[in-house]
Amino acid sequence: MNIIDKLKTLGVEITAEMEKAFPGEFVSDLEVQKKNDKITTLETEKKDLEAKQENLEKELQALKDAAPDADALNQKIAELTATLESERKERKEKDEKERLDGLVTDFFADKHFVNTITADAIKAQLVEKLNSDEARGKGISDLFDAIVKDDKGNYKPDILVDDKTFQAQQRRSQIVGNNINQPDGAKLSMAALMKLKNQNPDMDITPYLNRKEEK
Repeated sequence: MNIIDKLKTLGVEITAEMEKAFPGEFVSDLEVQKKNDKITTLETEKKDLEAKQENLEKELQALKDAAPDADALNQKIAELTATLESERKERKEKDEKERLDGLVTDFFADKHFVNTITADAIKAQLVEKLNSDEARGKGISDLFDAIVKDDKGNYKPDILVDDKTFQAQQRRSQIVGNNINQPDGAKLSMAALMKLKNQNPDMDITPYLNRKEEK
């Protein structure tokens, strides 16, 4: 019902001017309130959506701003991980070298070298071989023989001495007061030389004969 019809039911005389002035439908106060409430609700929902969108945009920007820090953190983590792995590797290598040094030392217990320099050199070579792919499928004796023997399986000179020679060197050192690793040819008195020969009949004393006797 429009406004004009409503006025007619109330007994109001309607003029042409009135019809022109109120062409629309009659709307009650209740209907107006409902429409206003609907508008208010829609406006509130719109504001809520706008607020949510604004918050999402802020969160997105915060994530974008934090990205460099995240990259730096990941880089730091990578560096620390690499350092830790390097330290673990160094420790493992050190522990393995100490283990191999002990193994070779025990293996050398019944070996007699011409001098300590030679012993240290052979030990270093043997430790290196034990710590390489060459050691796969081989025992320490095999690796040792590969160092001290030639292609024909004979011991190379000036590396090892047999038990008899070693004992003779020990006795000689006790007589002359020199380390057994001192080169042959140290000055000896004739009496000391004869004593040495008597104790070691197989020992070659020729290098001493052409040297001056100690006074």
